[in-house]
Amino acid sequence: MFGAAYTLWMYKRVFFGAVTSDKVGGLTYVTSREVVLLSLLAVSVLVMGLWPYPFLDVMHASVEHLLQQANVSKI
Repeated sequence: MFGAAYTLWMYKRVFFGAVTSDKVGGLTYVTSREVVLLSLLAVSVLVMGLWPYPFLDVMHASVEHLLQQANVSKI
């Protein structure tokens, strides 16, 4: 119960509290270059999640070889 109360108190201070540091107050928002890079990263993660076959096909030969070596008896 104390943990939940502390978490809510901390959340309120972090997200809704006033900026008390001059360094934090002087920060700028995300630039257009950063938006483009983050968008490309988000799109690539989405593509990998929805259509993973091109990435899995690249690994297929090495994984197949590893499985063949694992199946060989060591005795």
